[in-house]
Amino acid sequence: MTQAVSFRGYVLSKSLTYDALGNRIVKIDIVEEKEIPGPVIAGSDEITRLAREVMPLVQQLLKSIPFPGLGGTAGKVPIPRITLWLTEDEMEMFGRVDVGDYVEVSISNGKIEIRKVEPEETG
Repeated sequence: MTQAVSFRGYVLSKSLTYDALGNRIVKIDIVEEKEIPGPVIAGSDEITRLAREVMPLVQQLLKSIPFPGLGGTAGKVPIPRITLWLTEDEMEMFGRVDVGDYVEVSISNGKIEIRKVEPEETG
């Protein structure tokens, strides 16, 4: 039985470069946003109890702070998932995709499918 893998992400960067033979190629980086995990607290019962009371405030504060230089949205961090290297002809067949566009990536039965989705489809 083959399992499928699927995730949603967005195009973080798209750049034009050249391969070793001097041909123009397009590099597309796709990232997936993940929630920033909360801190883990260990210690005595009193420390644990105090941490449970304070933790919701700390988590809310962390989620509201954007992390500069990482992109993404507040409370989330972009995780690199796929980099595509396409010739200009392949880029034409792939379709128009720009930085910030959302995509769904599905991997099943040895095939990778990438399709553009609307932001509201990303959940």
